[in-house]
Amino acid sequence: MKADFDLWLAAQFADTGPFTVFIVLVSIAGDEVVPLKSSYAHLIGDDMAWSQMRRLLDSAGTAWDGVAFFVGLGHAGGPLPEAAARRKLREVEADVKADPLTLNRGRFFDRKGRHLRIDEVTR
Repeated sequence: MKADFDLWLAAQFADTGPFTVFIVLVSIAGDEVVPLKSSYAHLIGDDMAWSQMRRLLDSAGTAWDGVAFFVGLGHAGGPLPEAAARRKLREVEADVKADPLTLNRGRFFDRKGRHLRIDEVTR
């Protein structure tokens, strides 16, 4: 059975073709979600299975509980130019730090590649 990540990646690539993906690793403890590390990559195919992505994410050298992926496209489609991707990554980082509910605007997965959603907690 394919992970939710695998299904998302195939559907995303079928929809847009190559794209830039912004990646935010987070820790989840109780009702707290904390961004840990982030990066971006240009995906030119949909042949990366969740097991491969997880190994790549684990190589970041930090314990993580969830990961969010945000899609970026250039003006004419396709991956963003490097300078634009770096700027957009800083925007994504700031948005997630300011409001963890921003994770729902991307695709958010647990360590098993299952889709997650953050809900607001009232105290």
